Amino acid sequence: MEKIRVSDIDFSNLKKMNSVGTKSVMYTKDGICIKMFKELYPEEKKDMYRKFLSMDGLDIDGVILPKDLIVDGDKLQGYTMEYFENSEPLFKRFGRSNYVDCREMFDVVKNASLILRRIHENKFVCQDLNFDNILIDDSGTIKYCDIDGCTYNGISSPYMSSLLARYLSHRRKEFDDFSVNSDRVSLILSFFLLAYTKEIQRVSNREYCSLSGSLQTLKNMEEYADSLCLKGGNLPCVPYVDELIDDNDSGYINREKQIGLFRRVFRR
Repeated sequence: MEKIRVSDIDFSNLKKMNSVGTKSVMYTKDGICIKMFKELYPEEKKDMYRKFLSMDGLDIDGVILPKDLIVDGDKLQGYTMEYFENSEPLFKRFGRSNYVDCREMFDVVKNASLILRRIHENKFVCQDLNFDNILIDDSGTIKYCDIDGCTYNGISSPYMSSLLARYLSHRRKEFDDFSVNSDRVSLILSFFLLAYTKEIQRVSNREYCSLSGSLQTLKNMEEYADSLCLKGGNLPCVPYVDELIDDNDSGYINREKQIGLFRRVFRR
């Protein structure tokens, strides 16, 4: 990876992006995205530096990886990556319409799951896996972003999916460590949130059956929904979501009948 001195960047000539996190600020220009860390401890930056250097030369289809490192002396300050044109998070894509096409949504989530398999094959654990960090463009191409939040080569990050964190605080007393299975759990939790507009631990049996009665995919997931809703113990082992999606499912989800998180967050 090439190294760019932070003093050589004219930030006044860059466009600041709206997707600003608590620990970073993002800019873009000429097909490049720049992510600058703003609230990482020195040791966390050192770990991130070592992790990025160990990623050099990697290429994973469907994943936006670091391109160049931005440094101040020997200290990591940020990195550059591909700017994924005309894209938006999966949550936003399926949060705009009153009627959601199940076939379209299930196909997109299935493709996201297949990319997750490739990520795991390359010895990554995402850690911060949620549908805000998975982007889709106008043509339906899907890419994982914010890969700095991953565990790679034995080096973890200070990030964690807020969806997984809330789930753990409500349902689990024990959490060993981030793993391939915790990524699969994060993916299925995100899927349930997308389908039901509320987190699975808050979905009643009646609400679950309101959709699963006509969608085989949700019937296939029912035992995992039940196991995720049990309190205490470690995370249950769940499969990749693509194993559970039925390609024959079709129909629409009427968002007007669903009240809660989706309406509060995505329709303001």
